[in-house]
Amino acid sequence: QLFLLPSDLITQDGVLQAEYLFAAATHPEYRGQGIMANLLKKTGIVCFRRHKAAIVLLPGSRALYDYYKKLGYKTDFFRRRLDITRDELSRLSDPVEHADALSAIGAFLAERNGLWWDNDAVTYALDEHRLFRGPYAASKHAFVCVSDGEATCLCEPQYFGECATLLLELSDRNRFSLILPSDFPFGTLEDGGMIFRLRYRDAKLRDAFISFAMD
Repeated sequence: QLFLLPSDLITQDGVLQAEYLFAAATHPEYRGQGIMANLLKKTGIVCFRRHKAAIVLLPGSRALYDYYKKLGYKTDFFRRRLDITRDELSRLSDPVEHADALSAIGAFLAERNGLWWDNDAVTYALDEHRLFRGPYAASKHAFVCVSDGEATCLCEPQYFGECATLLLELSDRNRFSLILPSDFPFGTLEDGGMIFRLRYRDAKLRDAFISFAMD
């Protein structure tokens, strides 16, 4: 099985129609037979006929990057990971003005390339996250969602102090592993999402970021 969600891909050359591919899986008894590879190839044909410019996905594990690369996917989204303690967050925290999560996410995505979800999709992702993964909160310049010891922080680098405050409010953990946009000046750069380009192969992405992994 696999699923596709329609979304917009914001690039330096304009807005492109894309599909977000998620929950790709093969029953254990049938793995290693090329079934998923064939399904992904046919998915590309279907999306091309739908006049989509690209298919975007976020691999569920490190090993899957090599698998999708062999099928023509390219890593075009990056992020930074920062391990930080509660004490360090406390020293970096700034006062916050709490805000609506949809507004904070929209303001963040409007300033960079990446996948753009409509409000219904973002609302669904927020509800799903709150029910099954953990809490989230937003300020005027930042959005944070927490899952176990990991947290995704959406903000510009100058507003990281607001992310720190939101994290401290949401969790009592002593250590955090943070996922940050790739243009942050600190943290370790790591691969994020991948793209299979169907049209406009030269469309450029700058600091592209996937805000949510829909699953």
